[in-house]
Amino acid sequence: MASIKDVATKAGVSTATVSRVINNHPSVSVETRRDVHSAMDFLCYVPNRSAVQLNGKCSGLIGVVVPNLINPHFCELLASLEEEARYVGKSVLVKTHQNQPFQDKQLVRILVGMGIEALIWVPTEAESSLSEWLLSTGVNTAVVTQTSRFFNSVSNNQERGAETIAEHFIDIGRTRFGFIGQDGVDNRKMSAFCKKALSHGHRVEKHHGYWIPKGDGENSRGHIHSLDSIVDKITSREDKINCLLIYNDVAASYVIEKLRRRGGSVPGDIAVASFDNTIIAQMMNITSIAQPINEMGKLAFELINKTEKYDHIDSIALTTKLIVRESSLGMTVTKI
Repeated sequence: MASIKDVATKAGVSTATVSRVINNHPSVSVETRRDVHSAMDFLCYVPNRSAVQLNGKCSGLIGVVVPNLINPHFCELLASLEEEARYVGKSVLVKTHQNQPFQDKQLVRILVGMGIEALIWVPTEAESSLSEWLLSTGVNTAVVTQTSRFFNSVSNNQERGAETIAEHFIDIGRTRFGFIGQDGVDNRKMSAFCKKALSHGHRVEKHHGYWIPKGDGENSRGHIHSLDSIVDKITSREDKINCLLIYNDVAASYVIEKLRRRGGSVPGDIAVASFDNTIIAQMMNITSIAQPINEMGKLAFELINKTEKYDHIDSIALTTKLIVRESSLGMTVTKI
């Protein structure tokens, strides 16, 4: 069985550096961290936590709460978090709240009761009602994919991503804008999309803004029913849109297929773009906003590892990129 000395020798660093990597210390450079991780993988080395009692903040258990695992975006985030956990010898417990605040509260309380030492969380609006209690528990918490008013957070600049899509539509000569978003989830990015279009003289008419009822995006039956209804409305209107922002790749793939079955052309009649650049977007050639999921996972672990107490809250916003594909232009281009 490999030891920490073996890892240090393989990576060409000191055992102290390996220890700092295992403890996710921010002083270690990205290159050194990568070398140590590679050595750990090669030697099948797992940090020894067997002597640690599974109670309180020394449990080695990290709670992760996300909306769902239907969307590959959250699966990719989970894979990144599990990889980071493996490198520091910890385990991840995953729960899904289905965008239901009551369920969100229950799951967070259950995980804290199970003795997690830290929480990585994609919260609902339950965050505000849980914040004081959660802070009092001493469980280090990091919010991911969103900016938080209460906890350290790492997010993607989704508003800028939506603006980039609007700019792309304008660049390719589209003038009649529409969007599909999840009510209570995507309001800010859809607002940014509309404002950017308006700044170039293109108003997003109210009847061209379609909202999925809260929670429907988390289950297959409700999701499909809502999208079917929206496609019916899009294809039946006399003042038809010619570009459409859709809140994620899962919904975009379904809408594109549905439009084509109705005799519509994508991107001929309607240019389509979405968010997350998951494997679905890559396989279906959908223009999509790419988000640095691996970096998000690493930064989330750095945030929950912080022991210093500050008066301020760290809010990290990562840069997104637009990957242009056939659903909007018929070619693949990366735009920053």
